[in-house]
Amino acid sequence: MESIKISLRDNDQVVRATSALLRNGNEDSFKRFLQKINEEMIPGQTAYLEIEGIESGPMRFEISHSE
Repeated sequence: MESIKISLRDNDQVVRATSALLRNGNEDSFKRFLQKINEEMIPGQTAYLEIEGIESGPMRFEISHSE
């Protein structure tokens, strides 16, 4: 079974949280979403990923291409 791993790392590259998103009915749409991000971003560019629906309010993640 394929999976996509998500990790939250701090400035010292220590993993603070991790999760594997396993195959389910939404796998294709999530993969397409990640592919779209990859296609739209250029090396050196930074973007923000916002997640809503969390009790404490929306979360914002800074993302960039890693080499």
